[in-house]
Amino acid sequence: MDPVVLVVLGALAAAVVAVTALVATGRLAMTPMSETTTGRPPLDFPDEPSSTDVDGLRLGTSAWGYAPAEVDAALDERRDRLAEQERLLFERPQVDAAPRDPASTDSTGRTGPPDGAGESRRVHPDA
Repeated sequence: MDPVVLVVLGALAAAVVAVTALVATGRLAMTPMSETTTGRPPLDFPDEPSSTDVDGLRLGTSAWGYAPAEVDAALDERRDRLAEQERLLFERPQVDAAPRDPASTDSTGRTGPPDGAGESRRVHPDA
């Protein structure tokens, strides 16, 4: 075996033994990593976010966190998609109910669709 390889392996073995001895005797304290801190507020997203809510979203970074440029590009894409869906919802023509026959009243005397039948439909974000 090459003498350089033997020297490197010997030094590595000596380092492992030294660190093990220091930890075992308590001279090398193994403390856990501290909690990460950030100057950013917690995420308070509404139940039904809009494209303007995505603009305010900022994520903190860490040493092994995310790639900011990629995440920002993904957030921009999602914001644009939400904005397009909002635009389509506002431009969608409103359907007027056909005139009702007075004979189509229910037992309470009300006309029109049953309760809940006129509720708006949610658009799936991937639609």
